[in-house]
Amino acid sequence: MFEPLKDLKHVLTERKTRIAAIREKAKTLFENGVPGIQIASVISDGFDEFLCRLAEETSAQFSEECREKIPEQGAIVAIGGTGRGEMAPYSDVDLLFLSGWTVTPEFREFVGAFVQNCWDSKIQLGHATRDVATCVTLARQDPQIATPLVEARLLWGNESLYNRLIAQFKQRVLFSRRRKFIEDCLEAREVGWSEYGPPAQELEPDIKSSSGGLRDLHLIRWIGYARYGVKDIDSLKLKGALTKEDARKLKQAWEFLTKLRIDLHLSSQGAHDRLTKDEQLRIARERGFPGNERQRPVEEFMQEYFHHSSELANITRRFVAMERPRSMAERTRDVVVGHRAEGMFYVGADRIEVADRYLKRVCKDVESMLKLYRAAALYGVLPSPKVAEAIKENLPESLPEISANASKAFLEIFRCTSALGPILRSLFETRLLDLVIPQTTHIRNLLQFNHYHHFTVDEHTLRAVEAVTSFEDDEGPVGAVYDEIRHKEVLHLAVFLHDIGKGMGGDHSEIGAEIAGEVGRRLLLPKHQIEQIQLLVKLHLEMADIAFRRDITDLDQVVSFAQKIGSPDVLRMLYVLTVADVTAVGPGTWTSWKANLLTEFFDRCLVKLSGKRYGFHEQQRIEETKQSVAKILEQRDEDFCSIQWISRQLSGFSAYYLTCTPPKQIADDLEVIQRLGKKNVEVIASWNPEISSMEYRVITGNPNYQSGCFHKMTGVMTAKRLSILSADINTTADGFVIDSFRVVDPDYTGEPPLSRIQDVANTLRSVLSGDTSVEQLFVKNSRFGDAVPEAPISELPQRVQIDNDSSDTRTIFDVFATDRPGLLYTLTKALHDLDVSIDMAKISTHFDQVIDVFYVQELDGTRVRGGERLEQIRLGLQQALDDFDTGGHRRFTPNSGFASR
Repeated sequence: MFEPLKDLKHVLTERKTRIAAIREKAKTLFENGVPGIQIASVISDGFDEFLCRLAEETSAQFSEECREKIPEQGAIVAIGGTGRGEMAPYSDVDLLFLSGWTVTPEFREFVGAFVQNCWDSKIQLGHATRDVATCVTLARQDPQIATPLVEARLLWGNESLYNRLIAQFKQRVLFSRRRKFIEDCLEAREVGWSEYGPPAQELEPDIKSSSGGLRDLHLIRWIGYARYGVKDIDSLKLKGALTKEDARKLKQAWEFLTKLRIDLHLSSQGAHDRLTKDEQLRIARERGFPGNERQRPVEEFMQEYFHHSSELANITRRFVAMERPRSMAERTRDVVVGHRAEGMFYVGADRIEVADRYLKRVCKDVESMLKLYRAAALYGVLPSPKVAEAIKENLPESLPEISANASKAFLEIFRCTSALGPILRSLFETRLLDLVIPQTTHIRNLLQFNHYHHFTVDEHTLRAVEAVTSFEDDEGPVGAVYDEIRHKEVLHLAVFLHDIGKGMGGDHSEIGAEIAGEVGRRLLLPKHQIEQIQLLVKLHLEMADIAFRRDITDLDQVVSFAQKIGSPDVLRMLYVLTVADVTAVGPGTWTSWKANLLTEFFDRCLVKLSGKRYGFHEQQRIEETKQSVAKILEQRDEDFCSIQWISRQLSGFSAYYLTCTPPKQIADDLEVIQRLGKKNVEVIASWNPEISSMEYRVITGNPNYQSGCFHKMTGVMTAKRLSILSADINTTADGFVIDSFRVVDPDYTGEPPLSRIQDVANTLRSVLSGDTSVEQLFVKNSRFGDAVPEAPISELPQRVQIDNDSSDTRTIFDVFATDRPGLLYTLTKALHDLDVSIDMAKISTHFDQVIDVFYVQELDGTRVRGGERLEQIRLGLQQALDDFDTGGHRRFTPNSGFASR
């Protein structure tokens, strides 16, 4: 019945050549500047022709009798992207092999042979074999099966069978259960969406599936087909489902994304739909984006991308809201709980509506629009899709001045808490916010191209506002402080404006403060509130910088910063703004470590400004810590050392350790010290599931082990391929070393096995005892210094700064660099070889770069003095950093004398 091809090798070569020709034609069209949608159509036509010809060639392998039956027994139907004609050069081919009531042996064998021929021809095939009844039944159950059938198109075979499928699909899946179909489509698309809609676009977006990607266009097609029986943009516009302007923007986004996807496929020679940072750099270069003093070429390109993707996401969100049928329960709820407000508004359970006869009055000017939003904010609902669309359509082109009533309504919106986040997003989406604060337009879709920002500036700003208002329900210190702030509109405005100066050249904090002054005057704020907002914007990075990079127990540091702030109220607002800002940088950026440091620093500053704090003065707190530690140890073992022994031991610790370390951890450390022999090294490992990282805590009292032990420990971590997130150094007056390293082990997705933990711990002991050198470890592991590191994507300057003013006893060196394995070891080894002692280190990834901060002293315990000596150390660190970047790790010649830690 079926005869395999005799000259299979020749046939396969010929088929692969035909497919290659389709892709080569697409490449030629692309290089000649042909629109992306036209190229996609050419690719689709090419594959249609190939598949139909392949079907004929496959059926020709059967006997004459079977060859006549097969086209009547079934059909080949293009579905999904293949049916839609939206194909990129290396797209998967989505096919449905449609059979009659039962699959005949001939058709089954034909399908098997056809599929094998596709795979042999190197076509990535997505396929299923089903009869009409099965297709319809499954489509009613699963939107992942239903939505591809919306795009169904007959390629080859029984046309009446195909027509029966389409008729039953429309009747039983779409039109008889329209609301269920739409809800299923939305549920499938809304996985990962927030309460108020799709999340912001990723900074390495997937052209198809990310928010604002091609999948949003597909969603409009599916819902439009269910509601109106049409799918294309022009038909939906004629039906009144899309405005002329929205249809124009959708077509622009469709063309931009389609051509971009084709570009990615041709560049990678594969089905590559993610716009990685490397691809962003390539495309910006090839498309000739010029860049300027404010934006790099790649940032200009990505701003264009996010312009299209955000427009597409917003139109999709509005379309869904307008076309999503409301259930009887939702309509009944609106009747039961709904009420009229301010004469023209009807407040429902989740939206504020305006009757058609009042809509023109509401949209007559900005003041009336803001009054609607004020009412929405006060009731904690959003304007209905119809009202939001009307506001968007009736916005004036500009607003030279704001009336006193309009300003009052706007500030009352900003005085709200929980409702402010969604209301502000709606104001942003309708662009009413741009009229009130014109500088908003500048940060729309503004990208900062580096490793550490997760969102565009506008999205980061909106998330910061959402973060700050969420503190209303926070039961910790930040919630208590937020609750005490009286003029929350001042804080909320400062949060919204804190990054408004980005992308304008120069220090964005300084520029932002100037803009904040302009905005405050435009909104008719009192002079003292304008000054407060300006100060908050100007200093919005400084509190975090000090808390995360400086010794917050240094009195001079606290006094100096408190003097800049000037008042407890501003300090409270800056503390809350800082928490919101760091939280909104991206997932996982706000940690308990940062929370503890920032709260402690806030507490210390508050006592200088107000004479009171939430805790106690430092000595009182240290005394309380001792009592807490003693109590913990007594509960563990009544025969443990006395409070006098505990007090004597703790008196040797720094104030930083005693006030920034939990009492339980201090008790654990004392237990180790109490039983630790002078010649031993204790390594305690613990797993933190919340941040998926390990802590290795190293405790020793042997002075021989202290010779360069900090850089040796970083060397062990590096040799073992561990990524160091943070490091803390503590040395008691009695010479006990307590160093801890928070690390990520990239060799394991979860908690490392016990064998791995024991291996790291044993290696630490071996290196500190002198049995093994760090250099031997590097050779053994062959992972360090064997390749030139990749150039940092951020291209921010790597530099070393000296701070010899913040501390009377130590010199501070700030190293700004791109994080890569081996960096910390390189720096600490350089300091060791430069004969300085590291008294404290703060290692953290903060905003744009990794910042390693080292508090150092000369080997005699004094602060580094003299311009020549300071420059010697700075240049040594800079040279080590530069050599590390080029793969040549400079070796310093150690001098005699005491070695540093």
